[in-house]
Amino acid sequence: MEISKIIENVQSQIRRKMENKVQRRCQLDGEQFKELFLLRAKEVLFEHGNPGEFVIDDHNKEVLILMYNYSVMVVSDKINPLAGIILNGAYGCGKSVMISAFCRVLNDINFTSEKIIEMHAIELSELIKTNGVVPYSRVPLLIQDLGKERNSMNNFGTIIKPIADLLAIRSEYGSLTFGSTNMDKKMFSEQYHEYITKRIVEHVNLVYLPGKSRRPDYSINQL
Repeated sequence: MEISKIIENVQSQIRRKMENKVQRRCQLDGEQFKELFLLRAKEVLFEHGNPGEFVIDDHNKEVLILMYNYSVMVVSDKINPLAGIILNGAYGCGKSVMISAFCRVLNDINFTSEKIIEMHAIELSELIKTNGVVPYSRVPLLIQDLGKERNSMNNFGTIIKPIADLLAIRSEYGSLTFGSTNMDKKMFSEQYHEYITKRIVEHVNLVYLPGKSRRPDYSINQL
């Protein structure tokens, strides 16, 4: 085959991949996104034992705008819709609820060809110990509470670092990774090592969610 024909075929393959991604983009406006997000956030809160409503305020409004731009694939210097999103922030600031609700919205609008699977970091690390990293290396994945898992585990005499190993291979494949964490970038490096952290931040949007704990304290009703 002539080189010119090979080049033409490669160009066609890349163009089809890009067109396929754009075709999956859902045409929803900001108000529709907000309504759908609030419904999913209420669902997540209820599942967590909180019957309340999710409140949009000055702390999370900008993050929600970034999420909307991501969902309609607006590329900017603030968000890359071809990468995943990891929310980091203080304990109880709402990052787990936001990223869970957001990934459910992405599933609703078929943002990815496969549904995003949600797991807690501790649960995932135990599954990796049993099954290895391969089953979780390419699927779209939401990992809640990154850093809460044990850094290393003894697997029949072999010391493994399940989440670190998984993040490394997912970065190589460019797999869509979403997550929440209390760690900043320095703490992330200490947990997963600097090399892996550099690979991760190349393939995710590390987004800071400001604010303090939003979790209700029902214990006062028992005093």
